[in-house]
Amino acid sequence: MTTSPSAEDEALANDLRRAVREALARLPGRCPELLTALAESPELTYRQLAEHLGIPTGSIGPTRSRCLACLRALLHGRRPS
Repeated sequence: MTTSPSAEDEALANDLRRAVREALARLPGRCPELLTALAESPELTYRQLAEHLGIPTGSIGPTRSRCLACLRALLHGRRPS
């Protein structure tokens, strides 16, 4: 048996999605583009992402890590380091 989410759960989920979108837009450099590409096309390899974004393949992982750390900081109300 599956239950539908409550109105409160839906409102909280919408608030979280909005907060993530707003934080994503505030990220520096190519972070918004990279994280959006990763979220929208999870099947792409790093090589394919690098070609799509025009950045070196070896920088995808480290850049992803820095971008996610920055996103976490923004979502937790801290200053990105």
